[in-house]
Amino acid sequence: MKAMVLREQGGPLSLEDVPVPQPGTGEVLVRVRACGLGLTLVWNLKGRGFGRGTIPDKVPRIIGHEIAGDVVETGPNVTSFKTGDRVNVYFYLTCGNCRWCNVGREDLCDNHAGYVGRQIDGGLAEYVVLPERNLCHIPPEMGYVDAAVTADAIATPVHVLRERAHVRAPETVMVVGAGGGVGIHMVQMAKVLGARVFAVDITAEKLALAREAGADETINSREVGFDEEARRLTGGRGVDVVVEMVGIADTMQASLDSLGKGGRLVFVGSYDGQAVLPLNSRSLSNELVLTGSRYCSRQELAEAVELVAQGRIRPIVTRLCQMEEAEEVLQSIEAMEQPGRACAVLP
Repeated sequence: MKAMVLREQGGPLSLEDVPVPQPGTGEVLVRVRACGLGLTLVWNLKGRGFGRGTIPDKVPRIIGHEIAGDVVETGPNVTSFKTGDRVNVYFYLTCGNCRWCNVGREDLCDNHAGYVGRQIDGGLAEYVVLPERNLCHIPPEMGYVDAAVTADAIATPVHVLRERAHVRAPETVMVVGAGGGVGIHMVQMAKVLGARVFAVDITAEKLALAREAGADETINSREVGFDEEARRLTGGRGVDVVVEMVGIADTMQASLDSLGKGGRLVFVGSYDGQAVLPLNSRSLSNELVLTGSRYCSRQELAEAVELVAQGRIRPIVTRLCQMEEAEEVLQSIEAMEQPGRACAVLP
């Protein structure tokens, strides 16, 4: 089969002929039809940790975790999927048996073993073998590109805004990095929950896309401080929720300064893993909540699929490419040039 292979950390991807993998016990062979491309894959290429840095990367490997395709073979003891089933993929490798998995919080699995496309091969290939528990059924009317993107770029906002931020109508939600592949769907999810949404980004193209996705206000942070705009647009009160998807020192501080009383700040992504947010009693005196967010649960992935199937969230994919063009697209994403989501399509 054809696959994009990473031979060394930080090195290039190379298009190679490799053997089709064979499913073992509890595993499923999937014919890949689409694989989403986002910032997580940029960090994957560079070997940057996702919060569990003690898990060694597999090299060489095939990257890509936003996967949709067809089941073509099942290994022994697989009970929930059969040949011909259409599926997308849960990103985390979890045990299914710890206290967190048992209560539907697989994102916090005590025996977390890494990530699809990092510790095991991923979806920039014609076929991929995955554990049965990492698959989710998709309805027949859902396209493969939409299903692939839903697996992360839409499932993540479901978790962030409901589980971590507890958004309720008619609260105000500010999304920092709103024009990117996850941010553009964060805007839509906030609207589903009845929020007034402020979209923050750095280009007119990304902000226009955010407005098309439902943002009530757009803020170009290269032209004005978005914390100042947050106060102005709320009559000095501040916003109820900030979703911070950039993670550099300046945006982290401005995000904190944008919050009103009882505000919640959720950190989702970061361009600077060493950035620090200084805190003092004054900044926390209004019962502010600061929290991180780890992907989603398997149930939230299924709910994201349902939201898309119902037409309540529309996957926004602005660039389709061939598998061999993935590295070029990832370079554009790293440079913050790519609005919305990109996706590689396989025949």
